[in-house]
Amino acid sequence: MSTPARTPGLADLRAFIAAAELRSFAAAAKTLHLSLPAFSRRISNLEARLGVKLFDRTTRSVELTLLGSRFLREITPVVEDLDRSVVGLRGAAHLEAGDVTIGCVFSAVHHFMPAVIDSYRERHPNVLVRIIEDGADGVFASVKHGEVDFGINYIGMQEPDVEFTPLMQDAYVLACRSDHELARRRSVRWDELGAWDQVRVAQASRNRVFIDHALAAAPSQRRPVCEVRHVSTLIGLVEAGLGVAIVPQLTVPRKPAGVVGIPLKPSVTRSIGLIQRTGRTLSPAAAAFAKLLLQTSKTGARVRHR
Repeated sequence: MSTPARTPGLADLRAFIAAAELRSFAAAAKTLHLSLPAFSRRISNLEARLGVKLFDRTTRSVELTLLGSRFLREITPVVEDLDRSVVGLRGAAHLEAGDVTIGCVFSAVHHFMPAVIDSYRERHPNVLVRIIEDGADGVFASVKHGEVDFGINYIGMQEPDVEFTPLMQDAYVLACRSDHELARRRSVRWDELGAWDQVRVAQASRNRVFIDHALAAAPSQRRPVCEVRHVSTLIGLVEAGLGVAIVPQLTVPRKPAGVVGIPLKPSVTRSIGLIQRTGRTLSPAAAAFAKLLLQTSKTGARVRHR
């Protein structure tokens, strides 16, 4: 049984391609900053490993053999792809290229992302920021399965395979039209909500867990007028006059708006945080974005370019 040939080294392959393109060992050696004897040894080593003759050499010319021509066609795109990969990796390491993919719950996208992306683009204009908006369970799954670099979510604190870094506390408020009788109140008690028609998120929403727990101690609750899948949809229904809604503060439009958020007493909050797989090292691009995100959450203002 014949012994399998060892895979040629990259340096030998580069020497072969240079000699084939320049049709001269001397010119190729000069291009690669090698002495002619050292260059010739690389070609001899390559031919020995492959077990074929790649060049027909005379004192005046260097020509590829038929097998040499075939090998050149096959190996050139492989080496070029490798070179592009190396260049791309170096660019990503120095934040001169690459991308960062972030999973984010719907309600947090507008609060966190504009300021952080703006600051990030000032520092790293060639890095693509990709945001994947989803519900809490979807964002959590994308982090667990490695489909995103990290996520922004309000679940994951109790999961052993996920690291949760708090960013902010988001209180639940009562959303109502700006002309509603409650709009001028400074706060509303949970046990008062039975007096008004409500629209509510469906049981499938993770927010419903927080809401139902808070309402458990509030007697005489009406059956909701309507249920929807996403909290963001409730704002439109409230604005249309179908009722009031319990929503996270982050989902309430900024003023001026047709819908306002009234604090609920006692206060019920959810913790918004950055989640990532335990033990996973973030890419340089993702680590830089996460750092800006944490800075922004602490200052509550746009991070300035330095």
